[in-house]
Amino acid sequence: MKHMRLIVLIMLSVLLGSSFILLSQPGGDTSSDREAVIKTIENFYIGDHTGSLEHKKASMHPEGAYRYVDKSGVYKESQFRLEESKGDTMYVEELLSIEIYENVALARLRLENQRREEAEYKLMTLHKTAEGWLITGISWGWGVTH
Repeated sequence: MKHMRLIVLIMLSVLLGSSFILLSQPGGDTSSDREAVIKTIENFYIGDHTGSLEHKKASMHPEGAYRYVDKSGVYKESQFRLEESKGDTMYVEELLSIEIYENVALARLRLENQRREEAEYKLMTLHKTAEGWLITGISWGWGVTH
């Protein structure tokens, strides 16, 4: 009897997990859009790690901005700078999820930074423009709270 309960619980967990995954895939999401969003994010990180202007322009809207609240609680915002720069190789990024809603997408990323003990989390907003998918805003913070 205990084995049957365990099997039923495992089956329910699998079914509920599958339902959650299906529900978290918003409408309007096509594989070509998903691939283009991933490529845009890859270009951003190539540009950030190497300083490549070509990759920055291929990924960032010129009027986009970084937005965050620093650890003392002060809101900060700065417009993207599309220029050659020194690359930052002190972190490794991990794409956690992408949600696409027709012409807007939200990507969640986790960054392991060698300069900090705790992980950094980025939320990227992307819009499908005449030039393709571009990052229009990046917000970030530290730690995960539920």
